Amino acid sequence: MNDEFKDQDPDPRDTASGAREEGVTMAFHGYHHITTTVTNGRADVQFHVGLLGLRNVKRTVLLDGSRPFYHLYYGNEYGEPGTLLTSFVFGPEKPEGKKGSGQISSISLSVPKESLNFWVDRFGEHGVAHEEFDRLGDRRVWFRHPDGIDFQLVGVETDDRLPWHGSDVPPAAAIRGVHSVTVCTRETDELHYFLDEGMGLESRDTDGSVSSYAMSAGRAGQLVEIDHQPEIEQGSWGYMRNTVDHVAFDVKEATAQLDFKDHLEAMGYIDVTEPRDRNYFYSVYFRTPAGAMFEATRSHPDGFEKDEGLDSLGSCLQLPKWLEERQPELIASLETLEPLD
Repeated sequence: MNDEFKDQDPDPRDTASGAREEGVTMAFHGYHHITTTVTNGRADVQFHVGLLGLRNVKRTVLLDGSRPFYHLYYGNEYGEPGTLLTSFVFGPEKPEGKKGSGQISSISLSVPKESLNFWVDRFGEHGVAHEEFDRLGDRRVWFRHPDGIDFQLVGVETDDRLPWHGSDVPPAAAIRGVHSVTVCTRETDELHYFLDEGMGLESRDTDGSVSSYAMSAGRAGQLVEIDHQPEIEQGSWGYMRNTVDHVAFDVKEATAQLDFKDHLEAMGYIDVTEPRDRNYFYSVYFRTPAGAMFEATRSHPDGFEKDEGLDSLGSCLQLPKWLEERQPELIASLETLEPLD
């Protein structure tokens, strides 16, 4: 294993013989980011920045495959874990995904409870279809991304995460970060076992077909919702437009990330990757029994400021060092797909 993924201190879970103890679980600290696959970059920027009032904190490229596609990041001022939404912009290159079981069916964002009326009015002014409803004791507003991806705003009493102050959304109403995601599944028993024994999540409340699970203290940004839909058909996997590609959960230490990987494999869940360098963070991807793709993510110490100053985040295209020599070629290819500016 590459040394960059190892902590300097000894792993406290190692036994004297050097073997990992059985039954290791870990507590995720919350969300890191959620990544969708979309068609139009300009519409995606307008949705996240113009409508939702988030900051575009990074413009880079998808690091898989030889064909470059934009990878756009949105969040608060610093692009902190838990505030991040990201998008792969595929244009018409990829097929459109089929919604169904085994997918993230909705992304929920946290806002102050008293701000929901502001958002209802804002959606009305922007001609965005929306609907108010209650779920799991929370007042919510449903709406959609231009590519048809379902979103919710959830009103919460307390969320200490700092919002982005550089938009026309008043700070008192601004989005604090990810609240939760909803996983649609036909079967729940093995998924419950996976979330409980595999990920260390705690089962909480149920409201109709939807059940909630909690990481850590179970605050906004530490919840996962499962929607049991036994009659729904299987949805698309892979890079398909207009779907949620994966959900990333935040871990702080390299040993914790590796322990989690070992733990899943010891349970027989071997669809788990080695840590991958994503330039701004390190990722271990794993497939849930429901089919949804999750990720255990550890941020780079410098975060998004490793290649841009805080004041200029998201202002121009950034490439990892191993792609810098291809910059003219990549920019030319991206411009034929869709110029953002």
